[in-house]
Amino acid sequence: MKASRSKRAHAPLALVVLVAAVAGVLTADAQGQAGTACTYVGSAIEGTASVTKYDDPIQDSGAAPDYCAGEMVTNDNEDVTFGIHAHNREAIQNGDSYSVYLDTDLNPDTGGVVGAEYELTLTIDGAELDRWNGAAFESVPDSPVWMRWQDEYGPVLDVPVEEIGNPGGFNFVFTSALGSDSDRAPDAGSWSYARTPLALDAAPLSLGSARAGRAFTARMLVTRSDLNVPLTEGAIACRATASGRRLAGTGAFTGDRAACTWRVPKNAHGKRLTGSVSIRFQGVTASRSFSLHVT
Repeated sequence: MKASRSKRAHAPLALVVLVAAVAGVLTADAQGQAGTACTYVGSAIEGTASVTKYDDPIQDSGAAPDYCAGEMVTNDNEDVTFGIHAHNREAIQNGDSYSVYLDTDLNPDTGGVVGAEYELTLTIDGAELDRWNGAAFESVPDSPVWMRWQDEYGPVLDVPVEEIGNPGGFNFVFTSALGSDSDRAPDAGSWSYARTPLALDAAPLSLGSARAGRAFTARMLVTRSDLNVPLTEGAIACRATASGRRLAGTGAFTGDRAACTWRVPKNAHGKRLTGSVSIRFQGVTASRSFSLHVT
């Protein structure tokens, strides 16, 4: 998996997870006839609240990158992520160009190509964001675009929603080119995507034994709606009370769960220990409470 340049210090998790989710689940028949679709096997993230899949026929691009089945778009509250399935490529080749045109005001009569206000571009030199200035697309300074190349799939691009005007949805078109050859997906018109607010789903807590004078741990699995995978980042809050005394807790991610640990007072034997584990991420909070007797 190869990365392009970016102005942000860390890759958005949605991009990393989307890349991993599509790995190995898409295959293409490179010998297929024009107008046929490559085989789409499926993905663990398909059908989640925000992930939308799009398909395009193959063998219509000449030597240019050929779009295929399993193009994907998803979002959290900060970023939009595009998964681009170019079945006839193993990497970005010299001379290849990819574009994602975004019509963020949903008006084909404004903007540039296909009514787009923004264009994501990708070449061997990297990815960038361009904005329509009324006459042409011009590069956005310090373009905050991330790209990863997923083997046996293609490029995955991520852009902050605030950089494209924070739209509730958009119409979009993929294009590719190599010399005089090109591809367009869809072949006519445009695809549409509606952003979905990020939701966090907290599973019931997994509780250790509450024993006086010992450490007690509560673990919580939280699933993020944009990718249907465990949340492994965010601010963890640990709250607990025993014998009327508030306990100091420490929170950390352990594997795919948020864990809170407290030291139960020695004099809490036979008392009730109550508390909660919560996690806040991108303005969304998930929380679970517990109550049990100390032994």
